[in-house]
Amino acid sequence: MVPSYNLQGDILGQGFNCIVRIDMDDENGSNPRKIGAVSSFQARKSITVNRAETLGEFLPMSLDAQGVSTQISLRGFVPTKPFAKDGFQSVRGGGIYSVKSLNPDERKLVDTKLATKIPYLDLYDEKHGCVIGSSTWLIASSYSDSSQGKGYIEADVTLEGIGYDNGGDYETVT
Repeated sequence: MVPSYNLQGDILGQGFNCIVRIDMDDENGSNPRKIGAVSSFQARKSITVNRAETLGEFLPMSLDAQGVSTQISLRGFVPTKPFAKDGFQSVRGGGIYSVKSLNPDERKLVDTKLATKIPYLDLYDEKHGCVIGSSTWLIASSYSDSSQGKGYIEADVTLEGIGYDNGGDYETVT
């Protein structure tokens, strides 16, 4: 049977109920701060599998996990005013993290060979006060801006990180 989330009939994270939060100082997310809202997101965890295949056998002899990667795509991202205007200072000495960090200057990347890493990011359902999911040590891997008519300028951001965990606040019924 497929797991069923949030059986009360409410939408898990609808529109601006889905808030993106980061913690620039702790990969455990002890003090996450809102950086914006998304109209939709996709969180994908991929496990690299090594198949031990043998001549003459139809099925693999064994399967072994060799690595894990995570990709989080934020579509229709609209930053909060503090994140867009001033950003957040990291107490670890990592500098200021702002919207510009999601779209790094390629010249600086070439010169320094360093990309800003987010120690902790979660997707938060503000309506229910629950964490939908979280990931650690993310780096921005793609960025685009878009707008329609008189609406907000929205960003589509893809981040790659280490692991993805579903929020413990939503019960799974099997």
